[in-house]
Amino acid sequence: MRRVWLIALFAVVVLPRSAAGGDSSANFLVKLFMDVCIPNVGAPQKVRAWAEEHRLQEITNPIALDVFVGPGGKGGAWAVPSSVGSFALSIRGRTEACAVWARAANPPAVEALFRTILEAVSRPGVDVSIEKDSHDQSPSGTIHTLIYRVSGTEKQRGGFLYTMQTAEHAGGPFQASVQAARFSTP
Repeated sequence: MRRVWLIALFAVVVLPRSAAGGDSSANFLVKLFMDVCIPNVGAPQKVRAWAEEHRLQEITNPIALDVFVGPGGKGGAWAVPSSVGSFALSIRGRTEACAVWARAANPPAVEALFRTILEAVSRPGVDVSIEKDSHDQSPSGTIHTLIYRVSGTEKQRGGFLYTMQTAEHAGGPFQASVQAARFSTP
């Protein structure tokens, strides 16, 4: 079943360019997510290997690690060089989710790309549902959190959570993040 989800997600690789229009930061962020997080969801060792293979510089600043990794001792973060902006790749400390971050990216463009990818996965035998869609206030304006839950048949226990967070205004540590994590139910 995982292979079906990955194939479906990769099948939409051509959609991001048209969905985000001219926002190169949103396109880069979502392409990074598709290149690193989707094929390596639930496999943090593969995310680390990808970062090493691409010779990404590890982030060691404690303040940045609080943002990109959060609590827990299992994570790590790397700066991702790009001519279109400032980006990071991380493994979250508690969940070991794979996450990509943009210091500045157009929130509606990131959301359009994210929704396009996740909504394209829905088909018989694959349940795609919105777990959370909230707008909360922060110093960077409204933070939009959108979480999709993707799982297989009722007999299968677990699946994947795909999370998008965007901040209304740039200027904080990040304006957009997209994450992928595996979950299991008892």
